[in-house]
Amino acid sequence: MGRIPVARVPAPISWRWNAAETAQIAWEMCAATPWTILLAMESLIERAKSGETEAMEALLASIAPSIQRFGIRMCRNDEDAQDVLQDALLTIANHLNEFEGRSSFSSWAFTLARSACSRKRRGLKNQPHLSLDEAPEGAPEQPSPEQQVADRQMAQALNVALDSLPEIFREVILLRDVEDMTAPEAAEVLGVTVEAVKSRLHRARRALRDSLKPVLEPQPAPAPAACPDVLELWSSKLEGDLSPIDCAAMEKHMESCASCASACEALKSALFACRRAGTREMRPDVQAQVKSAVERWIRQEGGGAARIDRSR
Repeated sequence: MGRIPVARVPAPISWRWNAAETAQIAWEMCAATPWTILLAMESLIERAKSGETEAMEALLASIAPSIQRFGIRMCRNDEDAQDVLQDALLTIANHLNEFEGRSSFSSWAFTLARSACSRKRRGLKNQPHLSLDEAPEGAPEQPSPEQQVADRQMAQALNVALDSLPEIFREVILLRDVEDMTAPEAAEVLGVTVEAVKSRLHRARRALRDSLKPVLEPQPAPAPAACPDVLELWSSKLEGDLSPIDCAAMEKHMESCASCASACEALKSALFACRRAGTREMRPDVQAQVKSAVERWIRQEGGGAARIDRSR
């Protein structure tokens, strides 16, 4: 059986950046089922490890928008966030062979991104607040002008609310509610237990809802003194930690309590806004960062020295 032709490429002369193909791969992975996503990701990782530049490009493109959002929110400075993105992408490429699959690729990549962000943020205080500046995921119909205005106002309010959160709350919201990581994945990135993640998450979600209260509940109904903590109950439900009996009791209570129902709806709206902020569209500047990281990976000595030549 003949060996796969291998070429040592000192510079990316024969490799051509194909943003359309990369975006298509990322979109297909987002639209697929969890099982097919897992299989596709495993295949992509193995191909990238073997030195296939197209696979490395697609792999970095699949995680780059998330890392860019995380960097902007945590660094709160555009230039530093761009540095974090490039640092993280190159680190992922250079150390991909060390990824053994014991955790998810996203949690491993975010651990590297969080370290890059921590290094960049040291000594940086009172940076100007930045917007996520990303369009929501595509919808079948164009929203009305009124809805577009409402969406922009909500996005602006979310930016302010996220920036107002303490760092430990902001990062757990970003990982769990914006990037849709599981609690175990977020725990691995943060270096804490799953229980600690859930505890932080409940408090972070409450703080986020409180920050957005003027927007989501401009005229809240008065709260009776004896009400249960529906915000923590609903957050626990999202984490799969609320029993059917407690869930039924919570829903029954909200049917008769306008204040608790309003608070819960506000939390739902806040978390929906977080999900919308987690669009996987790649902006042109992020595409350029992916291209730069792959080119540097190709050039670096020892950084994927063997490249599979598929041009024959």
